[in-house]
Amino acid sequence: MAFVTLNEILADCRSDRARPWAVPAFDVINMETVVAVLQGAAAEKAPVIVMVYPSHTPLPQWPGMVALIKAEAERAGVPVCLHLDHAGEMEQIRAAVELGFSSVMIDASMLPLAENVALTRQAVDEAHARGVPVEAELGHVGFGDEMLSKAEAASRLTSVEEAEHFIGETGVDALAVAIGTVHGLYRGEPHLDFERLRALSQVVTVPLVLHGGSGTSDKDVQRAIAEGISKVNIWTEVRLAFIEVLKEGLDVPVESCQLNAALAAAQASAQEVVRQKIHLLGAAGRAA
Repeated sequence: MAFVTLNEILADCRSDRARPWAVPAFDVINMETVVAVLQGAAAEKAPVIVMVYPSHTPLPQWPGMVALIKAEAERAGVPVCLHLDHAGEMEQIRAAVELGFSSVMIDASMLPLAENVALTRQAVDEAHARGVPVEAELGHVGFGDEMLSKAEAASRLTSVEEAEHFIGETGVDALAVAIGTVHGLYRGEPHLDFERLRALSQVVTVPLVLHGGSGTSDKDVQRAIAEGISKVNIWTEVRLAFIEVLKEGLDVPVESCQLNAALAAAQASAQEVVRQKIHLLGAAGRAA
């Protein structure tokens, strides 16, 4: 089974005007999280994006991770896109393309606009030459543990005017936008800028991506999809579900600890979150 590209897996998200939906994108770090994501998608008959994040998985481990994901994707029997998440340098982009990733993300969002455009354009040129779509980020989706003033947080939101220019200059296939979400856990209640998202969806001609899907209310996630989001990145809630159950399984004397049972229970817990998110995004049954 070949991985589908990002363009292919997102193609139908905006076609159902009565029921807009988004494709879930889950980070994975080991066998258990790979199985949780792909078997969860199989159970719900949903297309899914499996993401490898360089900060979680060092580059030397990518060949083994790709082989594992490919084997489990064949077993799952649903459309799977293998995506490189938040690459910060061209070496990572090139390695992913060589290994058969069907999508890559170059994240130069903390650079000045001109430098973001230049690096993104380079990634697009090289990846497109091999038939691999590229996601980029404009504005910057930070982390929940950052201490920012309101002005600092506002300065990181995606500019509608810059977005139109960015798409034209880079030729990216999908754009991650900053509208008030963060990676990781929120310090308080998030407030998403839906007016900004609505304006972005009117001028951006490629699928829009929401990073920081964990911790955002179900209502806000569904509204974001209605306003134009086609891909939602999720990791923290899956990670927490996995760790919580794993800790329970390991909280026994070492000599009586059944590691396989603890890992299996953690995998099942993570898989349940995957299935819940698939339903939340309206992706269940879309691969039937």
